[in-house]
Amino acid sequence: MEKVRLFGFALFGFGVIICLAYALYHFIKASEVPLVIRLGVVVILTGIVFLLISVIKEGFEEEKEVK
Repeated sequence: MEKVRLFGFALFGFGVIICLAYALYHFIKASEVPLVIRLGVVVILTGIVFLLISVIKEGFEEEKEVK
């Protein structure tokens, strides 16, 4: 059952990444938004992604230690 859950999370994460990448691509191409704001949003989203990855990785490491 653990493999099915991991596969589900992987599919969910992949779908979210695709949607965010598409939205980010169109946001960056929008000429009516100032460049500074576009870059700021990209940096903020990148930071959030890295934080989420670190939390997920830490959770997997703790789960391995428990077993």
